[in-house]
Amino acid sequence: SGAVLTNHFYNGNTGIDRSLPWKKFVAQYEKDFLECKRLAQPFGLDILFGVEEHIGNGQEILCYGLTPEMLYSHPELKNPDIELWYKTLSPLGVLVIQAHPFRFRNYISDVGVLPLEFIDGIEAFNFGNLPEENEKAFEFSNLHKGLILTSGADAHLPHVLSKAGIITDKRLESPRILYEVLKNGEYTLVEEIVPDTYF
Repeated sequence: SGAVLTNHFYNGNTGIDRSLPWKKFVAQYEKDFLECKRLAQPFGLDILFGVEEHIGNGQEILCYGLTPEMLYSHPELKNPDIELWYKTLSPLGVLVIQAHPFRFRNYISDVGVLPLEFIDGIEAFNFGNLPEENEKAFEFSNLHKGLILTSGADAHLPHVLSKAGIITDKRLESPRILYEVLKNGEYTLVEEIVPDTYF
């Protein structure tokens, strides 16, 4: 019934000019979200705003419950510091989730979970991961109860149908509802095995 669009942001893999003033950069980033909402509307799909940001050493975070207005008001988020991001956004009702924490790739120098005091949860299932990488995330979550677990499509290739996400009884019509559903654990994860053709 919908999706959260979490494109790569300022310190990640984006083609937006970093020399733009902050508000113009965010406006360019927001364009994809607005276009996605427009295209989804005739199908009755809810599209929510989100961010995937690189915070150093190949590690990335996903932000759920975020709005463009929050970004416009916080130019300090140019800084890819996990503590800064968490302490800035958490009071605003934003969940900070570490993306694919146990992914082994040559661009990731620090594999593993970020400091737990600066994240709300981890992406336990990622469609672009190898099965054993997802298994390590679930194993970690079993040892650290209370973490919010998510399932992400990691949709980078147009020919691949990414099977991931959450199933919930509540329609996720706003960032606040998404926040509450994730925070309260009112959902189940979608988990599909990665096909060999993904990579």
